[in-house]
Amino acid sequence: MTRDANTLYQQAQIALKAGQREQALALAKEGIHQDPNDHRLWLMVGGLTADPVKSLEYIERAEMLQPRDPTVREARAWAEKRLPASRKPTPPTPTPPRRKSWPRTAVFTLLILLLIVLSVGGAVYLVQTALGDQAPLTDTLVYAKSTEAAPTAIVANLQPLAPATPGPPSANNPPHSMAKAIAPTSQANATRPFWTVTPTPTITPTPTPTLVPTFISPQNQQVGIRPFGVNATDRWIDVNLSTQTLNAYEGNDVVYTTLISSGVANFPTVTGMFRIYLRYESQTMNGYLLGYDYYLENVPYVMYFYQDYALHGAYWHENFGYPMSHGCVNLDEPDAAWLYDWTTYGTVVNVHY
Repeated sequence: MTRDANTLYQQAQIALKAGQREQALALAKEGIHQDPNDHRLWLMVGGLTADPVKSLEYIERAEMLQPRDPTVREARAWAEKRLPASRKPTPPTPTPPRRKSWPRTAVFTLLILLLIVLSVGGAVYLVQTALGDQAPLTDTLVYAKSTEAAPTAIVANLQPLAPATPGPPSANNPPHSMAKAIAPTSQANATRPFWTVTPTPTITPTPTPTLVPTFISPQNQQVGIRPFGVNATDRWIDVNLSTQTLNAYEGNDVVYTTLISSGVANFPTVTGMFRIYLRYESQTMNGYLLGYDYYLENVPYVMYFYQDYALHGAYWHENFGYPMSHGCVNLDEPDAAWLYDWTTYGTVVNVHY
């Protein structure tokens, strides 16, 4: 039966108390093989080893594992006293304190200042000698002082340049996901922001729309039947792809009815029960970002209910009642405006055939 290191350490202590030093040493060495990081076992082996040099080596190993343990420090002092005189560590020779020296930059600067002072003094002396007692000494000194900007410039050049602090990210290059660009109608010339990723649902634009809904009602989706999870007073939207109609409900009562244009056969509208999670009064829809062949500015009253699928107004056709879109639910602009004012974030959208 294999014994762990802690069990071996306890058994070694029992053997040591019973005076069985050899048995205790063997148990401690076996414990080291089980766990070489247990400093207690290294201390015990060091204390039971007769050779002073090897004893210190074992205790130094324990010190490497637990350098702040007072027991380890006491054991090291005991082991060093056992060493022969030739093996005892010699105390380090104290080194004399170094004389303080001037930094090279300061010395270099002082030398330059001294040279400039000497040159200015020499110039003053030459002027004084040439002009005699009538030399305008004051004006000369003023001129000399005006040339003393050179040391300051040199000192500045000797200073290390401060590291450049990275500035905030550029407003013209914001992080964004590849999706439809948004442009408010009130700022036609403004830089268009981008549709950022929202927590629910996760935006994963793909060239071919996925038909997996975020939530499917467990009940059979039937016309006029309030779907599962909608209370008797809640507002919700029923989109019937078979009849190409939309009904707005408050509980079980229809409050608005209109025609729609859903996705064509190659781009069918997703079915299921969803909630509106993103709304824009106006938006530019760039289908080329998703692999489609359309670019529509100022699309009115956009209400996203699943990924890139949305209810929105359509000013580019009047064929409501027939599939016309790339998957979205197209509405006439007045109908979309009414629906936009009537809905809110979280309004249920039930789409079915």
